[in-house]
Amino acid sequence: MAKGRDQHEGRRHPAPPSDPKRIKDKSPRRGVEMARVLSHPIRFQILIDMNTPTRRLSAKQWAEEQAEPHNNVAYHFRVLHEAGCIKLHKTIKKRGAEEIIYEPVKRAMAWHAEWANLGPVVRQLVASSAFGPLVLKVGNSIDGGTFDARPESHLSWDTQYVDQEGWETIAVMFQRHLEEVMTECQRIRERLKADPGLERFLITYMMATFETAKEFESDADQEDRAAA
Repeated sequence: MAKGRDQHEGRRHPAPPSDPKRIKDKSPRRGVEMARVLSHPIRFQILIDMNTPTRRLSAKQWAEEQAEPHNNVAYHFRVLHEAGCIKLHKTIKKRGAEEIIYEPVKRAMAWHAEWANLGPVVRQLVASSAFGPLVLKVGNSIDGGTFDARPESHLSWDTQYVDQEGWETIAVMFQRHLEEVMTECQRIRERLKADPGLERFLITYMMATFETAKEFESDADQEDRAAA
C-alpha cells in the first residue's frame, strides 16, 4: 500500500557540513526550533529509533528498515543534523557513492529546558506528530488485511481511574517491558543482518499511557458501576 510522501522528496540537497551551525542558546527560540524539528513524524521516529537504544544509522539503513523512500529520509536526516540532534560519525564509500553514518547527540525527547519554554499548544502539536504515523499504519493494515493476518496479533486498551501510586507503578511496568522489546528488536536486527535470506515482514508495536481527557470520565464511571 502506498505511503504518503513528504513534499521535499526528490529534491537535491548539498551534503551536510561536518559541523553545522546550531542554535545553542536555551531561549524560547531554541525551543521553537526543536518543536519544528520534532513536528514531522518521520524525524520524530528517526530520533526515537536512534536513541532507544542508542545506535548509529545512515539514511539508507533507516529507509530500508522502514520501507520509506531514500531521498525523503535523507532530507530528514539532514534536517536533524543541521538542528544538532544527530552528528556525523563516519562516511563509507560504496561503489562510487558515499553513505553517511550518523549518531545521536543526546537522548530523544531529553530537551527539558527547551521543552519547558514551549506553550501547551505547541507541545500538543509535537505530541500529535508521534501518533500520526501510528494511526496511518493501523488504518492501512486493516484496509490491507494484514492487521489480523497472524494469530498472535494483539490489541488491548482500557480506561479507568487510578491514584498516583497506581499511575507510577504502571509507568514503571511499561518502561520495563518497552526496554525488553527494544532489546529483542536489536537481536532481531543482528540476526537478519547475519542471514539476509531469512523470511522477514514488517510489524508495528505500540505502547502508551497517558491521563485521559475529562470528557471520557463517564465511560470510566459506567465501568465502575458495572463492576460493583
